[in-house]
Amino acid sequence: MIRNARDRLLSQIPSTLPDMQDAMADWFQVLTFTRVSKQIVNFSVVETRAPYSIMGVRQPLSAQALAMKPEGQRAWKIEQIHAYPDVILNPDDIMIFNGIPYRVLDKIDYKEYGYVEYHITQDFTVST
Repeated sequence: MIRNARDRLLSQIPSTLPDMQDAMADWFQVLTFTRVSKQIVNFSVVETRAPYSIMGVRQPLSAQALAMKPEGQRAWKIEQIHAYPDVILNPDDIMIFNGIPYRVLDKIDYKEYGYVEYHITQDFTVST
């Protein structure tokens, strides 16, 4: 018996959102960066750096999305990362890609679609 979508009510379907995880897997690659964490020890800021790898894709933020962000007034580079939902980055986390420090601005949760999106911007607060 062939079942069509017209045979089921939307309330009978657990999720009506498309799972994009399989489609996005073709775009994803290993992104390796250095994760920087800071602690205050004896009244001084101490940075700890550790390598961190995720599966995802990094790309520039669209011009329309950039224009809508208050940070868009700056001339700094803002990018987005799409990754699997198990990747945990928090706003204000610092990461270094190819020697350039970035700060996580936003986390947009699209777990229903099978991925999460992060917005990152160049940062100049990491010691060299």
